[in-house]
Amino acid sequence: MTDHFHFERPIKRVAIIGSGPSGVPAARQLRDAGLDVTVFERQDDVGGIWNWKETTAGPLSVPTPPPSTGAFTPSWGRDGVYDDPKREHRNLFNPPNPCYWNLTNNVPTKTLAFKDFSYPPDTPDCVPHWELADYVRRYWKHFELDRVTRLNTRVENAAKRDDWTWELQLRELKELEGSKVKEVSYQESFDAVLVATGHYNAPLIPSIPGSTEWFQRWPEAFLHSQGYRRPEVFAGKTVLVIGAGTSGMDIARDLTPHAGKIWISARISTSAPSGYQAFRAAQRSRTTENPEDLEEISAFLPITGEHRIQDAKIELIDGKVITGVDHIIFCTGYQYSYPFLPQYHKDPGTQPSSDGIEPLVECGDQVLNLYRDVFYIPDPTLTFIGISVNTSSFSFFEYQSISIARVFTGTARLPSQKRQREALAEVVAKKGKGKFRHFMGQEGERAYVKSTVEWLNEDAKWSGAPTVEGHSAEWLHESDQIETKIAAKYGVMPGGLADLGGNADPVTVPERVDKVDPVECGIHVRLTGKPIAAPA
Repeated sequence: MTDHFHFERPIKRVAIIGSGPSGVPAARQLRDAGLDVTVFERQDDVGGIWNWKETTAGPLSVPTPPPSTGAFTPSWGRDGVYDDPKREHRNLFNPPNPCYWNLTNNVPTKTLAFKDFSYPPDTPDCVPHWELADYVRRYWKHFELDRVTRLNTRVENAAKRDDWTWELQLRELKELEGSKVKEVSYQESFDAVLVATGHYNAPLIPSIPGSTEWFQRWPEAFLHSQGYRRPEVFAGKTVLVIGAGTSGMDIARDLTPHAGKIWISARISTSAPSGYQAFRAAQRSRTTENPEDLEEISAFLPITGEHRIQDAKIELIDGKVITGVDHIIFCTGYQYSYPFLPQYHKDPGTQPSSDGIEPLVECGDQVLNLYRDVFYIPDPTLTFIGISVNTSSFSFFEYQSISIARVFTGTARLPSQKRQREALAEVVAKKGKGKFRHFMGQEGERAYVKSTVEWLNEDAKWSGAPTVEGHSAEWLHESDQIETKIAAKYGVMPGGLADLGGNADPVTVPERVDKVDPVECGIHVRLTGKPIAAPA
């Protein structure tokens, strides 16, 4: 048995799904490696989640659909011309991005740089969303990737048809005069598929007793953070934010000058790594005093004839009951979802696939059977970028792109499937199952990139491929500043921050510093500091 995986035939044509900060560098790396690349993007521009649109939409349902449905339902073959004056048809084709008006990057900008395409020297550490979208767009234009990109085109289904070829069902939406749109379906075949849709496209709203009935009665009062846009629309209102993660705390801060009252309800995880728990605790020790912390919600109590949501009651796990809510924003995260790969989904409660396909997604909290969060072990002609989280995403995705380009062109080799599975088992044993298997953190990210560079350069000795440079001294310097900038954001002492995944006490947060101005930067850290009592 060989120690390396061998593709049964050469890879020449590759489909890339998505043109955000992961799909765009992938297109460049694979094309420059000599592959025939086509990028499919359902939006009308590149930039991924950083593309701002005023358009918003409420949840599809409460709770949200299972991962196999996720953010959209494929409708390939339903061609025709449609009148769409309210853009409802277009919003179903391309749901709104999770980009709100005051959103900025959350790690230093210069760490979000592709290797040979720097930001201007005076670029601030944090910039508005439109500058990040423009950076991706300028990179795309500079390297002439528009020649291989099809905008307004959605992949409805991708399937292996003959053990060799990937057949894609594609659907294009064309804008016509006035409010009319035209949809056209067609098929194309490829040797490999690279999924670069990220992990912020399928909102997750958990099942809470009574929430479905409330949503059916007052749908206009419900929102997921994906649909949040501007704080002014909540002026004077009482807003219940469910979730105290990054988006929940950022939105709460954004609402503070406008909302009349902000409640934040969150579940305190006891199964997360201790460093992650401490980080979440520090997020809750924010500088703003307006939001009021609540316990986890037990139930949206039965509607007993109330005609206003403000009169309805919500019960917390400590027995407290609250009323007077005007709006509910679920900041409860996202699920991994690939509705164009239905055969690789196994939703909870469903039977295993009869054809023996090993699933990618079950509960939506993780992606299964991936080597290095990239290569689908049973068939590495299917690859992914954007699975890993808690990284300086742009630059991290670029290294993953290079590894795929090298493997697909035969200038770097994958280990045997047996060794890939062993490597995955080691990751799960170290990080655990669920979403934490994909968390990197500062040191994890550096170790991943270092091992990627070592692997590719070792194989370059026999393949003749150019060597790959690791993180530059400038990048490492900027990354080293994350601790200070995180401290400023959360108003805590520098020195209480280190890499996510360490040995912080699970109920510690850094000491507060009341006179540090927060900045909108930085997340991937763990926190240490003075112990505090567990919430009452």
